[in-house]
Amino acid sequence: MKRKAMALLLTAAMVAGMLTGCGGSGGQAQTGGKAESGTQGDKKDTSAGNTDTGNTGADDADGEYYVDEDGNRYKKFDDVKLTMLICWNGGFKTADDQYNNDVAKAIRDRIGVTVEFEENMMPESEKLNQMFATGDMPDMVNAPYWGGTTGETTIIKKAGAEGRLLDIKDMVPNYPNIADAYDIGVISKKYLENDIETADGARYVLPTEVAGDIEDINLWAYGVFVRGDVGEALGIDPASIKTSEELLDFMIKARDYGFKDVNGNDCIVATTYHNGWDYDNYAQSFNAKKLTRYELDENGNVVHDKLTEGWVNKQLFFWKMVHEGILDKECFTQSDDRGKEKVGNGTALFSCAQYVMTVDATKQTGLYDTNPEMRYVPVGPLNYSDGSPLSQIESEGRSGSPVIFFPTTCSNLDAALTWLDYVNSKEGMRLICYGFEGDTYELNSDGQPRMNADLTARYATDSDKVKEELRERGIFYMQGRTYVARKNVAWFGEAAPFEADAENEYLAAYKKQRPAEILKGYGIDALESGFDGYQEFAEWAFDDTKEKEYRERAYFADSEEEARKILEEYQEYLRTNDGGKMQAFIEYMTEQSKTRDDIVY
Repeated sequence: MKRKAMALLLTAAMVAGMLTGCGGSGGQAQTGGKAESGTQGDKKDTSAGNTDTGNTGADDADGEYYVDEDGNRYKKFDDVKLTMLICWNGGFKTADDQYNNDVAKAIRDRIGVTVEFEENMMPESEKLNQMFATGDMPDMVNAPYWGGTTGETTIIKKAGAEGRLLDIKDMVPNYPNIADAYDIGVISKKYLENDIETADGARYVLPTEVAGDIEDINLWAYGVFVRGDVGEALGIDPASIKTSEELLDFMIKARDYGFKDVNGNDCIVATTYHNGWDYDNYAQSFNAKKLTRYELDENGNVVHDKLTEGWVNKQLFFWKMVHEGILDKECFTQSDDRGKEKVGNGTALFSCAQYVMTVDATKQTGLYDTNPEMRYVPVGPLNYSDGSPLSQIESEGRSGSPVIFFPTTCSNLDAALTWLDYVNSKEGMRLICYGFEGDTYELNSDGQPRMNADLTARYATDSDKVKEELRERGIFYMQGRTYVARKNVAWFGEAAPFEADAENEYLAAYKKQRPAEILKGYGIDALESGFDGYQEFAEWAFDDTKEKEYRERAYFADSEEEARKILEEYQEYLRTNDGGKMQAFIEYMTEQSKTRDDIVY
């Protein structure tokens, strides 16, 4: 009788909480799914995720809670089904059956929640605008949120200000596996103060894909990569190339040699992936080792990069690449698939962006195995402009990230946060990454999961097929857009399944050449928003689309003089537009730079 009475009290408390939950009407969100049991003066905190391992009494026996192997408790829901838009142009691969795959069923058995992902095949800003304009919004959205005045960030901030998003500030602390997303060091103080928390204290976004510690910082392995036979034929060691000018000379020699692709067709010299991503790698040695778009001149005045001669010279380098027939003219507008096709067939002698893109492209076509001499290898890495070796610069905590937010159409915010809390637990992360012990993985001597020998051997020769096989069971895809503060290396000894045993040897070696390096301090760009009328000013001063138009006009100019004129016209536009407001802004930033002793550039 006592057990039934306690269960009835729990049910009543939960129903009362549900009545104040979020829904399509945009009502007030719940405050963490708390429920109370026991008598007055003897109450227990049963918030979702509470780690009281001894609290496994009547409520658990009646199926109201799930307690994982580490003692974390999670409210158990009655088959709640939620949708999450993955707002990244290009789609998101999932299991064909997102409800009945093995992992989804295991999660549902434990907490009663299933999340199904929706893909996006249009520019991220366009999709967000469409979503907010039509009101056709899912329960959750994962989207880019790079901070400041970037397009997606501005759209999401505006939606929050207009009451289209749910404030999760007071709820997230009740879900301990995701609560550290707001910790300084996981994200930067600048990011928290200027982009995450609003002036009235609301938090509409949950930072994701951030690292719980430096060892869990995701090494993106950006750089420039060249077909292995190119350096061999030209007698040039790609690792010896340390400046962009040396790179250009290497590329010109490659252009003149007459290389063919795997099908015997003529080659292009250098390409990118979608919309020019990321041709900036080719001009890496024009970049200073710093965090922001600002620097101090010799007089102690703040200067914006785009107003410097260095910015002009960097763009003229790209003009030269186009003019010399080096940089693929199609790359500025092509899709990822088109870029992968060029790399996968060895048609492009040089590629850029993240090394994994190039490795995967050649594995997809079979070039990696059929023509090992054509395997792309790293160039350099190139140095910074001061000659120091390239690293992956990070602030003290990430200052821009993907985020998850919850529109007012969220049908059950408590269930959504409980699901995120569970998949970000050690048990949940192992499930979605590795699957099932004794089936897809075993524990090593350190108690860490390792994919079984059969999967590991097959992954080394055909990773795409193995990923697809695992994906159909629900393994290997959910974590990609749901991890908050990554702890995989600390927990499992590897950032992702197979990495310790079967990660591509070239990729693993290159990551060691591009380690993460933290530059401590308060990024000066965090002070931008205090400028009077900053939002209106930033809309034209930092309009990426307009800058891109000027840059690409310059790249396709007939002469270097014409290209310089176009670039200087853009600088003049920045200096003089709106009555010369840029100068006032620069003076403001110079004054602000003197208000703190922890400013970094």
